[in-house]
Amino acid sequence: MLTGAVTFAVVGLVALLRLSEDAVEQAHALSELSRQQIARRLDAEALLAQARVSVLLGEASRQTRYLAQRLDIVKAVASANHVAIQELLTPASVTGELDALLVADATGTVIGGSRAPDLLAATEALSALGAKEAITSIFKDNRRLVRWSHHATYRVSESFNAAVGLPQGRTVAHLAVEPVFDDFGDVAGALIGLRTLAPSEKTLELFAGIVQAGVAVTDGDRIISAGGEPPVGLTPIASQTPGGLITMSGSGRVARCVTDELGLLVCVHVDAGQVEETQKELQRISERQAGTLFRWFLFLAAGSLGVLVLVVLISVKRATRGLPQLASAATSVARGDLDIPFNASGIGEVRSLGRAFEVMLSNLRESLGRIRQLAFFDQMTELANREKIRIDGVSTLLSGKGDVAFFFIDVDRFKSINDTFGHKTGDVLLRQLASRLKQFFEERQEAGDFRQFAAGRLSGDEFLIILSGALTIDGLRACAEALIQRLGETYVIDRAHMTIGASIGIAISGRDGARYDELLVNADVAMYEAKRKGRNSFAFFTAEAAELVHERRALEQDLRTALRDGSLDVFYQPMISLADSGVVGAEALVRWAHPSRGNIPPGKFISIAEEAGLIAELGQFVLARAIEEVRHVSDIRISVNVSVLQLEDPTFAASVESCLLKAGVPPSRLELEVTESVAMRASDVVLRQLKQLRALGVRFSIDDFGTGYSNLSMLARLQFDTLKIDRSLVQGARASVEQQVIVRTILSLARSLGFGTIVEGIEQAEDLAFMMKEGADVAQGYYFSEALPIRSFEAFVNARRLRQMSRLGKMHLGQPEPYPDIKRLSR
Repeated sequence: MLTGAVTFAVVGLVALLRLSEDAVEQAHALSELSRQQIARRLDAEALLAQARVSVLLGEASRQTRYLAQRLDIVKAVASANHVAIQELLTPASVTGELDALLVADATGTVIGGSRAPDLLAATEALSALGAKEAITSIFKDNRRLVRWSHHATYRVSESFNAAVGLPQGRTVAHLAVEPVFDDFGDVAGALIGLRTLAPSEKTLELFAGIVQAGVAVTDGDRIISAGGEPPVGLTPIASQTPGGLITMSGSGRVARCVTDELGLLVCVHVDAGQVEETQKELQRISERQAGTLFRWFLFLAAGSLGVLVLVVLISVKRATRGLPQLASAATSVARGDLDIPFNASGIGEVRSLGRAFEVMLSNLRESLGRIRQLAFFDQMTELANREKIRIDGVSTLLSGKGDVAFFFIDVDRFKSINDTFGHKTGDVLLRQLASRLKQFFEERQEAGDFRQFAAGRLSGDEFLIILSGALTIDGLRACAEALIQRLGETYVIDRAHMTIGASIGIAISGRDGARYDELLVNADVAMYEAKRKGRNSFAFFTAEAAELVHERRALEQDLRTALRDGSLDVFYQPMISLADSGVVGAEALVRWAHPSRGNIPPGKFISIAEEAGLIAELGQFVLARAIEEVRHVSDIRISVNVSVLQLEDPTFAASVESCLLKAGVPPSRLELEVTESVAMRASDVVLRQLKQLRALGVRFSIDDFGTGYSNLSMLARLQFDTLKIDRSLVQGARASVEQQVIVRTILSLARSLGFGTIVEGIEQAEDLAFMMKEGADVAQGYYFSEALPIRSFEAFVNARRLRQMSRLGKMHLGQPEPYPDIKRLSR
């Protein structure tokens, strides 16, 4: 008995020591696991905080894009009036939550802003920041239909803040550059939105309250923005061990940080007591477990040694039953697998620990869900974003379960509603539209029209619907018609009633493509075909529509090449004096003899040049070529059309002077033709160009006069030399009383203001006779000659002069005129 008791005592002591060691090891392992899980929680919340900062700065880009499309701001930017720009941009920057708004021209020069900064200093500050190239690139090859912009985040200095009107003490600023398109679809200027990261941001404060942790954004050792508990003693580091926590000296807090794209660190910190309390609790659990087991051992010692050993073994097994499952689950979570199933088991403290782990795992899954929501769903409409709809579309195509159709939807008249009621109303409208889209296709799915669908917002007012199942052409047609009708129903927002339309392009897998990108592009092409047919309609993708798009793109590329190589031609249509029938001038007209397509009409490639942003380059080419070629034809004035983009270029006057000097042509032999609509716009920049060129001796005429709206006071103030009456008023004037009245009025107005007159489009002798009778000065048209290449034009001028000399000589000798005098036509 004594031997048994001693043996039992020795065994019991060994068992107690072993249990204590196991409890300490388990407590240490679980304590380390707790630190790792706290670190992972902080990492997840730091990623969410980083996403909040990205969304905060990204909102500045969205606000800048919206402001760049507001009609009043478009007009102010196009006018280049810094007072008007300031008056509009100052309130706009407040409502758009932007620290500053600037407007720059094609050279990167700041021409206005919301805080009335020193424009030169602002320009130099942007250039020093490295943003000037991004600003000037906005003006190159930018179109309203396929627009592009620049968005980036920069570190900024105090001198930069002072130069552009930003609050002092800010070191990080998000810069968004958006094109501002005028009425002609050309880039009239660049709108620059600036949003700094403030020391206290509301979104970080709200986020800190939600996650019950402090948030700090640091740049090196400097804290530039924070929310929640002040980050006292935080020394952030970019590289951290997987479970390592940053200890904040003097504050009793721990933190984790993630690196932003600019090199900033976004840190989240909590009370360090959470780690210590978990460690102490685990230690207490281990100690109580060991004591319980040992008491069980002593209590059963009165029985038999065998029974006691058996009871101890059973107790140990029951007490540690949940630990292997918990350890396995913890290992899986440490590898990043948060979907592992786990239910707390065991008894006592082990079960409590399992439940705590279960709650922690649930919180991690919820945080990951919020991250996925931000990454894959549009926050405004709650539809899939561009990336998510791509993933869904690729998955649908690869599944091979039935046909797949892409509905590319573009909202008609949305911009006018946005400009009229404001962007907040526009956002509400988009949300209501997205709800209608989702409800419509859910109803159609329940009706069995298709097996499944995916809906997403691509950008702005563009949406994509992907249908799959047993689809037919008639079914898709009926679906598109019903969708247009549903989306066209009245929307009510704040007691305002508004309607919109939708243009839908449809592409079908197999027939129109097999890959996601191919079907998306073809559906987009079909959507533009629907718009071309008259908007608020739909169109299926066809090879003809794609061919039109491809042909236009090919012509655009060939036009760029032709401009670069100088392979375009300039022809000259003579202008005939109605006083003596002599050639007094010629209008320079561009012609394109394509090497494979033959002669391409100007009406076709000039519109392409306007959409592609090449019109200014094309105009400069015609100007330089015409001045160079006509210099050999003496006493002939050359007339060249100029666009508004050329006139609004501050260097245009200097470039014209350079061309004249290089060719040795007197400025008085050059006449620049400006359309009536451009002349009436006459911004400050245009007026300066006109003044400089007129001082040089260059003449100006108003082209297509009589087809637009003219402000007579503006007409008198601009001091043009010639009014060019449009061919639509000239052709058939002899037989039209209305045209005659208009022509007489214009000719009388021109004489009153001291302008010369040119009538274009003369093709019939009767029309010419009427114009001569009413006192027109110069005429041009096919009646005299079509546009000629330079050699043929020189021959025409020489022949005309010989004819004049011969007629004058024979008149002097009393002989009959060899050619009928043009003045006879007026009788």
